[in-house]
Amino acid sequence: MPLGNVNAYLLKDPKDKQIVLIDTGAPGSASKIKEAINSIGHQLSDLKAILLTHCHGDHAGSVAVLKREAPQVKIYASKFEAPIVEEGLKQRAMTPSPGIMNKLLFKLFVTDHPIEAVPVDVKLNGGESIDVAGGINVIEIPGHSLGQLAFSLPQLGGIMFVADAASNMPRLGWSIGHEDIITAKQSLKKLANLDFEIACFGHGKPIMTGASQKFRNKWDNK
Repeated sequence: MPLGNVNAYLLKDPKDKQIVLIDTGAPGSASKIKEAINSIGHQLSDLKAILLTHCHGDHAGSVAVLKREAPQVKIYASKFEAPIVEEGLKQRAMTPSPGIMNKLLFKLFVTDHPIEAVPVDVKLNGGESIDVAGGINVIEIPGHSLGQLAFSLPQLGGIMFVADAASNMPRLGWSIGHEDIITAKQSLKKLANLDFEIACFGHGKPIMTGASQKFRNKWDNK
């Protein structure tokens, strides 16, 4: 589900037919999310959980509005990211990734505006399995942000929501910025050593076949 230059994802829970949202886009994205929910035959009242990959404003900017309009929703976030949402803080300082284009995009798109505060219901450590959408495994992938998480599903040979650990615009590469680039490299190697067929990104189109091999080719030996 594209929300401007960032992606959010809707998943159906096979057990109770409710839906799960991964990330919420920037502030002002709630109406587009509701339209997307309606387009698959659901209402906002069917939304069971919001899973935040990290709490930068372009990914968590509409979470407070959605919680207000759908109070039944449980919000999940990293224990390291939760204070940003709960206290409405500015995101931590970032630096651009190597390369002229990354530096240009960083200047154009990265902001540190605080988002509207809202309580986080479940604070994640990494390593958990969340009992929604058929079971979602939580993987720590810090670097782009201190508490960034990937979410993994076993369906279709493995689906990995890699957040902003990498981007796919127009090809697989670095995210445009990081809080800690050394840790970010370690997280990319970690992803490269997992097995998943499909990779879904915070920015850019998904890789639909052989995704983990593409990660290995790009980062496993660097």
